[in-house]
Amino acid sequence: MEYSKRMILEDYLGMSEVHHRQPIVSDNFFGSFKKLDFDAACNRTILIPSHVLPYLKNLEELNVKESDAMHIIFDIDESDVKTKGVVFGLKKITLKNLSNLKHVWKKNSSKIVSFHNLQEVDVDGCGSLVTLFPLSLAKNLGKLKTLDIQKCEKMVEIVGREDDMEHGTSIEFPCLWYLNLENMPLLSCFYPGKHHLECPLLDRLYVECCPNLKVFRSSFDDDSKKEVLEAPTNLLQQPLFSIEKESPQPVGLTLNEENIKLMSDERLPQDLLCKLEVLILSFEDDNNGKDSLPFDFFHKLPNLKSLRVQKCSGLKEIFPSQKLQVHDKVLSGLKRLFLFELSELECIGLEHTWVQPYSKKLELLKLRTCPRVESIVSCAVSFINLKELYVKLCEKMEYLFTFSTLKTLVKLETLTIKKCESIKEIVKKEDENGCDEIVFVRLRSIKLNSLPKLVSFYPGNATLQCSYLKNVMVAECPNMITFSHGVIKVSNFLKIQTSKDSDSTFHDDLNTMIQKLFHNQPWCCYRDYLLFLGVPDEVSSKINAETYCGFYIFYVSGPIYLAETDDGSEDGY
Repeated sequence: MEYSKRMILEDYLGMSEVHHRQPIVSDNFFGSFKKLDFDAACNRTILIPSHVLPYLKNLEELNVKESDAMHIIFDIDESDVKTKGVVFGLKKITLKNLSNLKHVWKKNSSKIVSFHNLQEVDVDGCGSLVTLFPLSLAKNLGKLKTLDIQKCEKMVEIVGREDDMEHGTSIEFPCLWYLNLENMPLLSCFYPGKHHLECPLLDRLYVECCPNLKVFRSSFDDDSKKEVLEAPTNLLQQPLFSIEKESPQPVGLTLNEENIKLMSDERLPQDLLCKLEVLILSFEDDNNGKDSLPFDFFHKLPNLKSLRVQKCSGLKEIFPSQKLQVHDKVLSGLKRLFLFELSELECIGLEHTWVQPYSKKLELLKLRTCPRVESIVSCAVSFINLKELYVKLCEKMEYLFTFSTLKTLVKLETLTIKKCESIKEIVKKEDENGCDEIVFVRLRSIKLNSLPKLVSFYPGNATLQCSYLKNVMVAECPNMITFSHGVIKVSNFLKIQTSKDSDSTFHDDLNTMIQKLFHNQPWCCYRDYLLFLGVPDEVSSKINAETYCGFYIFYVSGPIYLAETDDGSEDGY
């Protein structure tokens, strides 16, 4: 029944009421729709014509993706009496990769339809979209909670002015807690002309790669006041928020060099950012480059727990070797550190003596696209609270850390290393000082992917005990000979049948597994329920599965190609 409804709807969407002046099916039929999905198979230019709108008033979720034909989502005809006064139940709309989309809502100047139940709006990859909401619609989005707009290269404003709307309007989103604007080079304002934007519950405010959009203004900033005085009203490109007035106090925030300069003014309230826990420093629009982080600004962030530094040209070291003249409580609560797309970064600096208190508190460390970094740390550093370590696209990295540092990773749960072409070993060998065993009481996952020079995880002789290890993946590591020269104890590994004719056994150490299964295999993955052997192509009828002692057993009858997938947490905050 569900399939037939979809087919009838597709047919109905393309028809007008010219022939019958009546809907093809009853109102109750369309009233049963709660969620609709459209993909590349839908080649319509107008998705939902005006005459269909009244029959979809109970629709709660709409997803439209991967269509080059789509020009308009809702085509609202002001002359259609059936649409006037209709209140829609739509709560969530997702629009992704619609390259020719020009309007989400086509006309609504007379407020003939209402979408006041809308709570989530996600727009990504709609390169022809210039504006998102008509003003009349935006002024009635009292339940909107999340607004996420990315990669809309032609978008100039979020809310478009309508002819009968005057300047000095107020736009209120009383429930909005999450606002993300990313990769929109032409975006210059939220609404053209003088307006008041109020978001009292805004908790996360992220603006990245929008060089023409000003996020904050201050009455103490002479340049901002000059721009307001000189700009014609109809051309005024107003910043999103005034720091002194309606500016929110978010938990998560993106700041660039200009924002930091504004907020560093001593005349502003000292508790302005007292609630901030997640900070993204993004300097992609700063042509002068940065040779250091703004540590003198961090004292304004007493509750900061997560720091992400990205796209900062000129930055060679996160923590300098010489201790800075900053208060001891600066960054004292930092638990998560993300370093992304730092082309000139050479050293993190976690090994410096004055930084040791920060290293001991870190729970998560992620590096991505830092091509000059050679190691996480070059000497003994304690990471006694580190739970997750992720490294990707660090081409010059030869190892992560030394054996003495490895001994401190007692809380490590997941370790992921991908696409680091120079790495030869994960842990650098050094004097083990009589240490004959290291116990990882929480380690559950190890993923080593696309490491062409990797020879071993650790070339030393110490025993590594990983009692809770459940997920091991080795992919495209053609030179890996052994996991470690010592014994690897993995108590969860049991016997698993991998062939109809013969048995293969997983011993209680990874060395045996590498030698028997991984060596000379271009791709191999083991979990407590899954084993793949072969070369990455497509997964189809070549795999049969059954259970054995509570495990899934996969019989492989031919080569298998498995596309690399990320779990989506790579860019977490």
